[in-house]
Amino acid sequence: MNFIALDFETANNSRGSVCSIGMVEYENGQLKREYYRLVKPKRNYFAPINVQIHGIQREDVEDAYEFHELWESEIKEMVEGKLIIAHNAKFDMAVLRAVLSDYGLPFPMIAYNCTVNISKKTWRLPKYNLKAVSDHLGIKLNHHQALDDARAAALIFIEAARELGASTAKELVDKSQTANGMMYENGYEPARKNAPKRSKKPQGTDMIAAHSDPEHPFNGASFVLTGRLKGMNRQAAVERIQQKGGHVQTNVEATTNYVILGEKTYHNYRNGSKTVKIEQAENLLAQGHSIELVPEEQFISQLNEER
Repeated sequence: MNFIALDFETANNSRGSVCSIGMVEYENGQLKREYYRLVKPKRNYFAPINVQIHGIQREDVEDAYEFHELWESEIKEMVEGKLIIAHNAKFDMAVLRAVLSDYGLPFPMIAYNCTVNISKKTWRLPKYNLKAVSDHLGIKLNHHQALDDARAAALIFIEAARELGASTAKELVDKSQTANGMMYENGYEPARKNAPKRSKKPQGTDMIAAHSDPEHPFNGASFVLTGRLKGMNRQAAVERIQQKGGHVQTNVEATTNYVILGEKTYHNYRNGSKTVKIEQAENLLAQGHSIELVPEEQFISQLNEER
């Protein structure tokens, strides 16, 4: 098992505002080295909500190096040509791309995978965030401390290999039926959780869609719900979407058309706080996918439209 687990923390809502980085490297299944650095962001602004999450403040990084200095002297040689894993790799790889772009640095040649995707293919859990999977596996976690998060991601990767009977990282990727992402000098490809084969047996949602309104803009569209809805419960929302010919997804994917934000979630989003699903949507938007973030009030209004 040869890989590097990586985690970033950011100072504000800019993906390039790296304020700390943690990495752990495993070679032949054994811990080889650990790496942790505080980083001074290029624009040294720390949003209160980010400080509340990770506890790092502007004064903590006053004497720290900026990312481009650490990249050239320490980080690049560690990661280039390696398999990188992260929990919610969409976020960490988006951070790496953003901070490299901010400094005009070329992307490294790396493969990467996501332990969220691997966890979903390995265990049946109510949630798959880092804390939930760590709790399930008995991994001690000081969450949002970059080195501790990287350690936890590495242990999840190793435990998944044991669970699936994989002896190498490549074998784990194959047995978990996930797909590595790639980063290279002129671009990148996202890591993917391969979709399971669909059953040929008719599903309840198919029967509902058969009586849907073909003229409604929601017909044929894919939805993800995030946050508690004030105007109706979640099951009622799912049924109304299906009645209009749409279908609901668990996670935000490239095929998602609308992400519906509950009233409080939308208010928090306007004030800089984002759920994981909103971050997933923003990452895909940055990649050129067409996804619309819709407040609950607008969603219910459109649901009630007759065509």
